[in-house]
Formats: sequence, structure tokens, C-alpha cells
Amino acid sequence: MDETIKRDDFAWFMKIPTRWIDNDMYGHMNNARYYSIYENLIMTFLGPVNGLDTGTGAIRCFTAENGCRYYDALKYPDVIDAGLRVARIGNSSVRYEMGLFAEGNDNIASSAFVVDVFVDADSERPTRVPDNFRQVLEGVMLPQSESNS
Repeated sequence: MDETIKRDDFAWFMKIPTRWIDNDMYGHMNNARYYSIYENLIMTFLGPVNGLDTGTGAIRCFTAENGCRYYDALKYPDVIDAGLRVARIGNSSVRYEMGLFAEGNDNIASSAFVVDVFVDADSERPTRVPDNFRQVLEGVMLPQSESNS
């Protein structure tokens, strides 16, 4: 993913207000906060928005890989438009791609990806992506030719 990514490249958005505590000593949002926002974006999309059980059911999602790039600073009191798309669904994994934009700004401030592996809750071994998850994930999936990963 790169800075040429635009808002229209994402299928689902969530607004996230920044807080004063999110800023670091340099006056912009701390790097660790970006990862927290990305995790919250995925979990909100799966759970509260789509009603999928990611914590107490027979299937869990473990993060196997992630990465983040920064293009422009976000800082309090920015409101963030956090975008989400799915780039790939495998047999037991999914690759999410995300972007953060300051409200009212079409230039991407940060992009990230997360690869989650679906595992059996008891054995913690990889398992097939459940059909109900697959259906929801396909709803925000990019056509293969659009992914910039």
C-alpha cells in the first residue's frame, strides 16, 4: 500500500475522534495509537457492526502479520476517517488493508495491513474461515486487480 491510495479504495469507514492523550511529546499521535485504531477498526467491523463472535465462540482470529506506514501526522483534535477493505481471503486466513484519513482530507495519513489466521478455540490450530465470516469479509473485498499490496 502507498500514498496514492484514496478514500474510494476502501469499502467501509468508521469515524474515530482523537484524544489529547493520543499525542506524543512531538505533538502528533503516537505510533502505538495507530495500531490500536487499526485493531479497533477490524474488531468493530466484525463484532458490533456484523455480529460475528470473535472472542467466545469455537473459532478465534490470531494476528500472524501486520505492518504500518506513515505519510502525514494525525493529532488531537483531528477526527479520523478509518477505512477498511479485504484484499484476500484464504482457506484459513484473511488480509485486511486499512487507511487513516484526517476528516475532510483526501490524502492518506497512514496505511496498514493485518493478516489474521482463523484457529480452533480449543486446539489453537488453523481452521477454515467460517462461512458467516467469509460472507461478511467478501462484502468489503477488493477485486484482485485493485489491491496495492
